[in-house]
Parts: sequence; structure tokens; C-alpha cells
Amino acid sequence: MNPARLAMAYQACEVADLARTAVTLHDPVEARAQAELVLAAARRLSAAAARLTDTGPPADPLQHFAYQHPEEAAADIADWLRHHPGTGEAPGGAD
Repeated sequence: MNPARLAMAYQACEVADLARTAVTLHDPVEARAQAELVLAAARRLSAAAARLTDTGPPADPLQHFAYQHPEEAAADIADWLRHHPGTGEAPGGAD
């Protein structure tokens, strides 16, 4: 399992969940605040993607978890994918 890909997948799940919430909000102030959370999560996704070529440890706790517990992270992502049909296959293969 590639921990960098697992970390990216964790962050992508977070972005998707936050974005899903954002589009359901009717209050413009709440929607804007939620959009800011989506952007912050997207920045963390971008940082996780940078880890594909950077061997340093991640600073983000979610990404760090994927590095420290790759089997559990992969199971979490697989569970997320099962609950969100049509989102693709679980990452983390041997690259």
C-alpha cells in the first residue's frame, strides 16, 4: 500500500463530504463558511498529492494516520467508497 495515495484518498473523501454538505445549505452565510472548509480541505488534498514525490512525513493528522496505519486507512477508504457508489476503486495499490 502506498501511504501517499492513501493520504490523498483520505483527503479526497473529506473534500467530497464537505462539498456535499455545502451544496445542501440554503443560508448564504452558512454556504460560504462551508465553502471555505471545502477549500481548506482541497489545500490539504494538494499537499497530500505533493507527498507522492516528497518523502517527508505529512503534517496533517489525517494524512499522518494514513502513513502510520495504512491497513486501517485502506479499510476506512474502502468503507467510504462502499457508502458512496460510483466513486471508483480504493487507492493504495503497489506503485
